[in-house]
Amino acid sequence: ATWPRNSKTRLFGTKRGVEGNPLGTIAIYNDQGAIQNIDEKALHNTVQRISKILGYETYDVTLLLVDDEEMRETNLESRGINAPTDILSFPFLEAREPGLLEEPEFDVPDYYTLGDMMVDVPYVIRRCQEDSEGGFEDDDEDDRGVSGAMANVSDPEKRIHMLLIHGMLHLVGYDHEEEDEYEEMVEREEKILKELGYI
Repeated sequence: ATWPRNSKTRLFGTKRGVEGNPLGTIAIYNDQGAIQNIDEKALHNTVQRISKILGYETYDVTLLLVDDEEMRETNLESRGINAPTDILSFPFLEAREPGLLEEPEFDVPDYYTLGDMMVDVPYVIRRCQEDSEGGFEDDDEDDRGVSGAMANVSDPEKRIHMLLIHGMLHLVGYDHEEEDEYEEMVEREEKILKELGYI
């Protein structure tokens, strides 16, 4: 059987820049209990809007909402850090440069995916509380980009939406390990924050 390329019903992402290709699938797995009625539809819409801004709206994305223990284990396995963090991103494709991914080697629908993001919801809640009390100090933090914008946001769900910008940029090849990479990523974060109305 041939895969119905012109069908609007599909399970996997499609090549970008082709008129008529449907939007990618955004899968959300809510495995946390800290925010009982988290608005998954709103999260879906934010990921979709960021994907469109980045030019990868036909690619699939997976978002996992987790607790501290799952994040700690994943952070240890993937980065060697035995502690939770707010967000981790796992890109599926290599980037030619920040914002431009290599085309999939084979034109197979399930290769058109940006990757996975994992958000530790209890961690985000704690950071909101710590920031509102002025009790969180981190020399690596900056007052620019998503980190700076979030510092004045006490609503954990709003912070998660802002973190998705950071996570999505990692999925399309942005990084912040070197100073020039950091500058490029922060500038892109700020543009998207403005476009989405967060700053």
